[in-house]
Amino acid sequence: MLVTVKKNRKNKSYLTIDVIDSSPRLAGKLPSHLARQYHAIPIASDKNRVTVAMADPEDQVARQAIRSAVISPATLVKADSTIIDSLIEKCYSETSDTPLKFLAWTPDEQVNPVSQDYIQSFTKLLNADLAWFEPSEKKSAVYSSLVEEIDTLNTDLLISSCPADSLQQRLALIPSEKKILRHCSTSLLSLKTPRWPIRQILLVLQDQHIDGCAVEWAIQLAHASKASLTILPVIPAVPVLYANMQHDLSKLLCSDCQLGSHLHQVARRLMDWEIPGTIKLRDESPEWQIRWEVDEGDNDLIVIGADFQNRFRGSVMKDLVLPLLNWVHIPVLISQVYPRGR
Repeated sequence: MLVTVKKNRKNKSYLTIDVIDSSPRLAGKLPSHLARQYHAIPIASDKNRVTVAMADPEDQVARQAIRSAVISPATLVKADSTIIDSLIEKCYSETSDTPLKFLAWTPDEQVNPVSQDYIQSFTKLLNADLAWFEPSEKKSAVYSSLVEEIDTLNTDLLISSCPADSLQQRLALIPSEKKILRHCSTSLLSLKTPRWPIRQILLVLQDQHIDGCAVEWAIQLAHASKASLTILPVIPAVPVLYANMQHDLSKLLCSDCQLGSHLHQVARRLMDWEIPGTIKLRDESPEWQIRWEVDEGDNDLIVIGADFQNRFRGSVMKDLVLPLLNWVHIPVLISQVYPRGR
């Protein structure tokens, strides 16, 4: 991929790469609208880091947008904008022409009719390709076979389901879902009790480094289903000493703090797609912010980001995704990769 590498004379902190290459799968780590806006494209990645070539990595706004959007920690390098733009046209045109790939499975090999209808409708909503995982090995080898199938099919979304009336099987499914999230670079839709059609989506924001793909999944689903979005930024609880102070949304949106800027970015994405949305702030502890919003709202789907390969890059927020699987009953989409074509 790299032929010559030299230091950028203008700013020694960035390397200039003469020859670069990418692929639709690599490009999918960065939404196409950001790639085109900032003339940037991912050119390499491993489990711990993604390398992004940019026409102008010294642009602070561009750097922040790129680093917030990619899931893994990003190394930024400089490359010729003409080469980057040609790769963008090649990689994203291929990606946009390729349908999303869904893989569905159920632990007891008996698909509940309600779940089956939901899976078919969900797949049709996003014009995706659907495959069903049918393990042929012993139960002890099912997990490894499933992981292999996810990688082989280049799966964008794994849909896990179980009979809606079986609490025991629901609880038995949770450890498998958690294991998959920790070891597979795919997004997961955990059905629990299916709700169709999708009219209201709860988008949970927790860290700008992992929210990017959750926002894109939520936008794609809301646009396709003509649903409304409730945006819930989960924020640290107010210390007891300051219990009389509540979070003020208007002040937050008017400030130039990181969260305020992040909410503005998300709001602009919704406006671009003409998706109706509401931002809510709650004052409970982080986990209970989600619990109360789920209990009080009439949501058909929850979308939340995760980054189990990098453990939130040292975020001070405790993990909210895995506890969520223990108690929530409506479908949850846990995003770890961008939907193809975004």
